[in-house]
Amino acid sequence: MAKLDIEWDRLTVPERAVACMNLAVDADTENRSAAIDDLNFSYGEQWPSEIKMQRQLDKRPCLTINKTDTFVRSVVNNMRQQRPRIKVHPVSDGADQQTAEVLEGLMRHIEVQSNAELAYDTGCEFQVRMGWGYWRVAARYIDEKAFDQELYIERVRNPFSIYYDPSSVSPDGLDCKWVVITDRIRKKDFKRQYPNAKESDFKPSGAGDGQDAWSSKEEIMIAEYWRIEEKNDKLFQLSDGQAVFKSDAGEAQGIGDQVGEALVVDVRDSVKKIIKCSKVTKSQVLEEIEWPGKYIPIIPVYGSEMTMDGKSMKFGMVRQLKDPQRMYNFWRTQETEFVALAPKAPWLIAEGQIENHEAEWATANVKNHSTLTYKPVQDENGQPVPPPTRLNPQSVPAASVNAAMAASEDLKAVAGMFDPALGAPGNETSGTMVAQRQGQSDLSNYHFYDNLTRSIRATGIILLDLFKTYYSGERVIRIIGEDGNPESVTINKQQADKILNDVNTGRYDVIMSTGPGYDTKRQESAQMMIDMLHHMPQLGQIAGDLIVGQMDWPGATQLAERLKMANPLAQMQDQMPKNIPPEAKEMIGSLMGQLHQAQQQLQQLTQEKQAKVFGVQEREQAVTQREMQKEVAETHRLHIKESGDNKRATLAAHTQLLDTQLRTSTDMHETIIDSQTNLEIAHKQAMNRGKPSAPDRQ
Repeated sequence: MAKLDIEWDRLTVPERAVACMNLAVDADTENRSAAIDDLNFSYGEQWPSEIKMQRQLDKRPCLTINKTDTFVRSVVNNMRQQRPRIKVHPVSDGADQQTAEVLEGLMRHIEVQSNAELAYDTGCEFQVRMGWGYWRVAARYIDEKAFDQELYIERVRNPFSIYYDPSSVSPDGLDCKWVVITDRIRKKDFKRQYPNAKESDFKPSGAGDGQDAWSSKEEIMIAEYWRIEEKNDKLFQLSDGQAVFKSDAGEAQGIGDQVGEALVVDVRDSVKKIIKCSKVTKSQVLEEIEWPGKYIPIIPVYGSEMTMDGKSMKFGMVRQLKDPQRMYNFWRTQETEFVALAPKAPWLIAEGQIENHEAEWATANVKNHSTLTYKPVQDENGQPVPPPTRLNPQSVPAASVNAAMAASEDLKAVAGMFDPALGAPGNETSGTMVAQRQGQSDLSNYHFYDNLTRSIRATGIILLDLFKTYYSGERVIRIIGEDGNPESVTINKQQADKILNDVNTGRYDVIMSTGPGYDTKRQESAQMMIDMLHHMPQLGQIAGDLIVGQMDWPGATQLAERLKMANPLAQMQDQMPKNIPPEAKEMIGSLMGQLHQAQQQLQQLTQEKQAKVFGVQEREQAVTQREMQKEVAETHRLHIKESGDNKRATLAAHTQLLDTQLRTSTDMHETIIDSQTNLEIAHKQAMNRGKPSAPDRQ
């Protein structure tokens, strides 16, 4: 081991890059060869070369009915519809939810501006077809006149151009120690960028990297050599909570020494990791940079992976579909060949029946004649011979048809995808059963989606680590919300007592959100709200603006704003201060509940009063009509009048009681409003006195 280390130390950087590439080739030779065959098979090269050549010499058909590509596209497109999304959560050391939302919005901005969907889709396309794919994180200047840099997510068009550390065992590649990436460049561009460099091709040895193409006189191959260099160092714990390496601490040597404005309070042995990237040819280093992050920014996405006989085997969906696909092609070709070579249906004709009409009958199987003329003849006994009859053609062997159907079912079984998932009708009798069968198909290939989720999460971790370098100073950036709406915010802004949206401090974690995206959830929510309206019509008065806001037709947003302006509850919520203590929120919620209850009581009392007043009016009219009846006896009329007077008095007293209750409810409503106003005034006074409250986003 010591001798190997000495020999390694003697190697130049280009020689180390070649050594690492050869190590990756030795570890992945079988995987690369099998992956190339998988790609060619999925794109239609499905007949063994010797069989195809022999059949072509014999002028026999070689049909390819490529069902494999259909299965692959179904899995890939399903992953595109429900692409995982990065979420950022605060952990500790001064992290807060507001900054976490800014970091999450910044990641969405990076994904949008760099068209990260293309990088993800290219990676998962290779993942499903052959077993692995890649994308990468890069930094570049905003434009040619800017000094600020931004991060980008770039796709890798040829995964065979990447030679990955075979000792990496993490499914997201975050434990990778080195990577070699080959690239070709036009010679005139090479001379312009590196005028003092010699033209010496960095020739790869791995299958699929297109090494034969480098015989071109117009291009030259170079390579990026990424590696992590480790050095033993001392780690200082400072009094302000930071940790720095001794090599970065200036003249500080141990406990008690000053580093900046802080003191060293503890020391331990550690290993300092530095990531370097060198662009090299076969013989020299063209340029070298020191990457500021903790991880090599090349992210793999794997399909199926297992270890056999000490070797890591990687494969995608196509590998297991080859045999049933070949069977299907063979049996369908045999069916076609049998039909094509079968003789035409012959005519059974007695001798002399087509005399003088031979030319017409000779073309009966190749032309559509409107009539066929024959001559009636008699047999030896003088009986008329029947007219010419066509014999039935030879039928396709049932064995070939059944074998082709069985091979088709084998394809579905191996892929784990059944008729509902492929868009074909099945034996299911309800939508629930169809959804369950589709769920079974998704479950069979869920490991592809799960591995994609891990790799996108690794991308979020790498971006989060790089934010402290590329977004360290105060600047205005664009962030994108979950709904896709952009917003400009200021990060690292110095305020009186703190830094607003400080991305340089605090620990944050990355989690993944899977399932339907925001637009799909919005459509589903709108449909659920519409269904609720049928059962709860009063919901339109309470939340009509929210329901209309979920619609996608033109003018929905403007109509939602108008409904919101006409909704007192919505206006009250907008007028409430955003940053209030939890106990104040609880009190306001209780008061709003009491206010809502008082409003309901007021409405009920008003309805009762109207009903009572209407009843009094009816009774007064009845009394008036009875008074106008002169034929009624005076005693009886007086009795009716006295009874009517008593009823009116009772109703008047009841009406007065209802008026008193109505005034009491109204006074309660005004008291609640006054309490809310006093609470807002008290909150503002508390904020002016310097009580803590969450800062507003800027």
